[in-house]
Amino acid sequence: MSAAEKPTLVERFVTLCRRNPVVVDAVLAALLLWIAISWTLEGKVARAEQGAALVVAVLAAAPVVFRRTHPIPAAVGTAVVAGVAQLAVPGLVAALLLPALVMGYSAIAYGPRWAGAVAFLLLVAGATMPSLLRLLTRPAGDPPLGVSLWLLGFPLGVAAGVWLAGSLRRASFRHTEGLRERARLLEESRRQEVRIELLAERSRISREVHDVVAHSLSGIIAQADGGQFAARRDPAKAVDVLAGIADTGREALADVRGLLEMLRDSGVDGVADKDATSDTAGRPQPGTDDVPALVEQVRAGGLPVDLVVTGTPRPAGTGPGLTAYRVVQEALTNVIKHAGPGTPAHVRLEWTDDELIVRVRDEGARGPVPRPPRGGHGLTGMRERAALHGGSVETGPHPDGGWSVRLRLPLATHRGEP
Repeated sequence: MSAAEKPTLVERFVTLCRRNPVVVDAVLAALLLWIAISWTLEGKVARAEQGAALVVAVLAAAPVVFRRTHPIPAAVGTAVVAGVAQLAVPGLVAALLLPALVMGYSAIAYGPRWAGAVAFLLLVAGATMPSLLRLLTRPAGDPPLGVSLWLLGFPLGVAAGVWLAGSLRRASFRHTEGLRERARLLEESRRQEVRIELLAERSRISREVHDVVAHSLSGIIAQADGGQFAARRDPAKAVDVLAGIADTGREALADVRGLLEMLRDSGVDGVADKDATSDTAGRPQPGTDDVPALVEQVRAGGLPVDLVVTGTPRPAGTGPGLTAYRVVQEALTNVIKHAGPGTPAHVRLEWTDDELIVRVRDEGARGPVPRPPRGGHGLTGMRERAALHGGSVETGPHPDGGWSVRLRLPLATHRGEP
């Protein structure tokens, strides 16, 4: 913290007072008691009533200690003391005046809304009642009517001033509390947005890891199974299979390293662009143009798969293109895992004026079906990818047998993308 940002001595004192309201109000109560005692001993109370005045001053000032922490009980305590004292010994106004005004202000400023009206009425009654009684019982012409009206109006004005000051303090306090609550809500909203962004990024990376690792491992397993069979009949073919396994493993390792670099080099918010044109290693993200190479790679791994493209291919945008590629990759991986590496599969890309339709289906298992691993998230990942770009994924049994995956991606909103 720089010297300009350090709080001043006054600011530190104000902060300390706000953190210890009872201590501050205890000092205020002691000050009010000292003033009441001084007025009493100076002759503002008759000598015969000074003892009672000192007791009343202590009882009236004591609740001031809790005027902010417990405003209503404290105000009721002072009001009871003042009422009893006025009825028993009417000449003790000097011992009650300041504590009553302070507690009336505190009840209006810090109490509930209804307390403001009640405190104002009590202040008006306590301030004007002695003058009103004097006015009603005065002898003719003593004191003059104008003086009596002044004695009645001045206390009323004081009560109105206390009510106004308390109301303004209450409004200021409520405004400050509203600003603090708004700041708290804004901070909480910002934290929620960051949390949502982090969860979305975690989900995106999870999909990438699943697509890369699951596809590569499924291909390696299929090639390894085929290599075991080929090694018995044609050792030279087994060498080619092992070379394919090594290539697939290297590609998977490079993709995983790219994902780890993306995690390591994310921005300060930890969120990367979901439609980034390349990963952090500088390799462009795959798209629809890379689907033929993907099909060829899977075919080389032992899965009989063909590709048919209809319509006029055109740039689909980085995000939709990557989605189409990953859906084809995941669907073919599922064919290997669930139907077996010898099951014929078909990939079809249909380009229309406003959307791209991707269909992947297999013809059903031709032999023993391998036991797939449990706990996969491939279908969920495909649907999440499609939903990010306004598309949808439908999966289910095909009428001619086997399993079918259909992806629909709108293209109209992506024509302006590079």
